Amino acid sequence: MTHADLQGYLSSVGYSVESIVGSDTQSYLVIKGISIASGKLAGKSCDVAVMLNSGVPWVPQSAVHTKPFLVEPGTLNTQASPIGPDWLYWSRRFDHALEPKAFLAHILTVLNEVKA
Repeated sequence: MTHADLQGYLSSVGYSVESIVGSDTQSYLVIKGISIASGKLAGKSCDVAVMLNSGVPWVPQSAVHTKPFLVEPGTLNTQASPIGPDWLYWSRRFDHALEPKAFLAHILTVLNEVKA
């Protein structure tokens, strides 16, 4: 899978996506307006960013970044994001087959399973 495959899939299932360059000069794909359906964050929405790279296959970084902050930085394996001051870095590994549907499920699971 390439990040273009991910972007195409996200667009095909109704998500608005854009590419940005973070304060760290890295490229990120931003998924706009993800609604959180369950857990402590149910009813909230956020933008989610993932770092892009030119490798084939694309290998996702062990992180997702959210805007706005959904939890206090430093809790639940989060910290300031290198994208910029409005973003929160969530340290989360992706250990499944790399396909667009599975990666979207990973992002939704990270957000929906927040309990504390």
